[in-house]
Amino acid sequence: MRNNLKRVALVLLILLAASTCFELGLWQWHRAQGMHKLTKPQPERSAVELTHAASAGSNLRNTAFNRLVTFEATFEKSYIAPNQLVTLSDGSKVRKDLLVSLARLTDNRAVLVVRGIFTGMYPSSTLDGKARVDGRLYPRQNVDQSEGAVGKLSRIDPALVAGDTGFTLFDGYVIQSGRGIQTPQLLSTGGAFYWQHIAYVITWWFMGLLILSFPF
Repeated sequence: MRNNLKRVALVLLILLAASTCFELGLWQWHRAQGMHKLTKPQPERSAVELTHAASAGSNLRNTAFNRLVTFEATFEKSYIAPNQLVTLSDGSKVRKDLLVSLARLTDNRAVLVVRGIFTGMYPSSTLDGKARVDGRLYPRQNVDQSEGAVGKLSRIDPALVAGDTGFTLFDGYVIQSGRGIQTPQLLSTGGAFYWQHIAYVITWWFMGLLILSFPF
């Protein structure tokens, strides 16, 4: 009787361990599919208010990436973002200096807005007044595109201007539509991570088969 109970306990333990390996492999499979999905353009969603897609003072949610947004704001201080890779209206990819302005919303909130290619002149915030901005929301840049200087941004990142303002900043930035540059979806380049997840799937499921073969 005792031996039978030990056998039953061993079988249950083996089945539990094998099912755990299967579930872990399935989890990695879902992560791989999610990673693969990010490398392809997603169906375009209708534009929403910026405040519905993101929150000032918080990290940008994954669901907010590439979202078309609209909002009303007053343009404040402007900067130059040199050597940025952009797609022009004719589809050509070139490096240009961009004009980036701090757009102030209500409740002391602000977001960086790419207003187009820098032409050598800064716009006057007093003449701009309050404007409706339509564009696409992108995550902040993590890699410098040039050297930083006074009035120049080495990358488009609200962290670089946080000390210049008293505003609560939105994470990421918006490229304004209709300013001579396209606003394509930013696609993930995580191909290597996709295959890494697939390797984990194979590893976990192989371990599960080994565990099932243990009694034999």
